[in-house]
Amino acid sequence: MSVQPRRRRARNLAIAAVLGIAIAVGGYFGYQRLTAPGPREAPGWALLAEMPEPRGETAGAVAADRLFVIGGMSGVAAQASATVSVYDPAADRWSPGPALPEARHHVAAVGLDGAVFVSGGAASVLDGTPRAETWLLPAGADAWQAVAPMPNGRFGHRLVALGGLVYAVGGLPGAGVDAGSAADDVPTLIYDPATDTWSQGAPLPINRDHLAVVAVGDEIWAIGGRAGDRNHQQVDIYDPAADQWRDGPPLPYPASGAAEGVVDGVILISGGENPGAGVMVDRHWRLDTKAGTAATWRPLAQPPLAVHGAPGAVLGGRFIVVSGSPRPGGQSSTAWTGLTQVLEAAP
Repeated sequence: MSVQPRRRRARNLAIAAVLGIAIAVGGYFGYQRLTAPGPREAPGWALLAEMPEPRGETAGAVAADRLFVIGGMSGVAAQASATVSVYDPAADRWSPGPALPEARHHVAAVGLDGAVFVSGGAASVLDGTPRAETWLLPAGADAWQAVAPMPNGRFGHRLVALGGLVYAVGGLPGAGVDAGSAADDVPTLIYDPATDTWSQGAPLPINRDHLAVVAVGDEIWAIGGRAGDRNHQQVDIYDPAADQWRDGPPLPYPASGAAEGVVDGVILISGGENPGAGVMVDRHWRLDTKAGTAATWRPLAQPPLAVHGAPGAVLGGRFIVVSGSPRPGGQSSTAWTGLTQVLEAAP
C-alpha cells in the first residue's frame, strides 16, 4: 500500500473515532436529560411560573417586591451566565432583567433598600479564580454599576444585609487569604453603601463555602456548607456589635449548596448536595429561633424537587426555591431546572 492510501485510511479512522466519541457523549447527555428527576407530590408546596432560562449555581436577591435570580451556570457545558431573571409574584411572571457586566457563577447577591448587590464568583468553568468585583443595581435602574471591590475574591459565599450594611460570609477565598486549612483566617467582609468601603470582621471558626446564611433579628446565622469535599453540620451565629461568632444548634445532617430563608423567625433549609459522595441531600429542616436556647432543627416538608445550587428567597411571607439541579457534582449540567417552588403552608 502506498503512503497516500495509508494516510487516507488513518485519517478516516481518526474521523470515525471522533464521531463515535461524539455520538456516545451526545447519547449519554441526551439520556441523562431525558431521565432527569422531575417534581413529586409535595403537600404544602406548589409550583409557580417556571423560570425560562434553566440554570444553577445562581444567586438570588429580593428587592422592590421582586425576586432576582442572577448569573450561574447553564447548558451541558456548564457555561457561566450573565443572565438576570426577575420574578413578579403579583403577576406570577418572569421577565429578563439587566444582564451582569460579565458572566459569573457561584456569585452572591442580596437586596437592600430596593437595590441589589452582587459580589464575587468565578468567570468560567475553566477559570475558577474567586473574583472580587462587586456590582450594584440601583432601584429602578436598567444597568449595573461597579462599586468598591471586596478586599479579596470569594466563590461560593453568601451576602446578607443587616443594619444597613452588607456582609459577605464564607466562601473560597481569593489572593491575599491563606487557604491552607479547614479553619483558615478568612474574615467576614462588611460593605457600607454609604461610604462605598469594605471592612473586615471576625472569621468563621471553620471557613466553609456553599453554606447557607440568613439574618435573624440582630444576628447572622451561617449554616452548613463544606470545606474541601466534606459537608458540615456546623452552625455559627455572628453578633455584629461584638464582632464575635458563637456556636449554634448543628444541623441534624451535613449539607452544602442548600437554599435558605427566614419566615417569621423560622429558619428554613432545603436540599443541597454532597459532591464528595456524589449524592443529593434530600433533607429539609426548619428551626424556630423564637424558642431561644431550646430551638432545635425539625424536619421540613419535602419540596416537589430537591435541588442544590439554588437560591432561597422569601416573598410575601412565602419561602421560594428557584433553579438549581437535582443531580450532584459533575452531573449537575444534565439537569438544570427553572422550577419555581413555593412553600405555601405555614412553616
